[in-house]
Amino acid sequence: MNRDKISAFTLKIASSNGCGLISILYDIYEEYETDALENFEAGQVTEAIAALKKCAEVVSHLQKDLNFEYKVSGNLYALYDYVQRNVSKSIYKANTDGLLEAKKVMDELGDAFDQLAKEDTSAPIMQNTQHVMAGITYGKNSLNESVMGNQARRGFWA
Repeated sequence: MNRDKISAFTLKIASSNGCGLISILYDIYEEYETDALENFEAGQVTEAIAALKKCAEVVSHLQKDLNFEYKVSGNLYALYDYVQRNVSKSIYKANTDGLLEAKKVMDELGDAFDQLAKEDTSAPIMQNTQHVMAGITYGKNSLNESVMGNQARRGFWA
């Protein structure tokens, strides 16, 4: 994943609510998954394995964030465990077999959480963040972003 994508995800995280954060994690997983598949296709096994390890970190994060007060969390835990085992299989076999199995599950779950995020109208989790406006001005080959608001009153308050 390159710097531009990381910056875009950081901006999304700063302005999203709880369900939106989970949806963003699925997007991050998908980016690393795509990187791994492209690297395997190009014969760059070391880079592919590094991307697979990032995939495993994202799935581990999703697993740790489950709230077991809800019955569906047990089912999600089992699915994440299945994905984790398949990603691990791709790491130690250095091929895409396990990753393609994991992709099927994560694509379905990602679509479901995207729909939930669209319906979630709760406030963003982070307060006092920068407001970024994109598209007001543009360069020759790029879209410019402008930071709005009072920078002195941004961040955590004790």
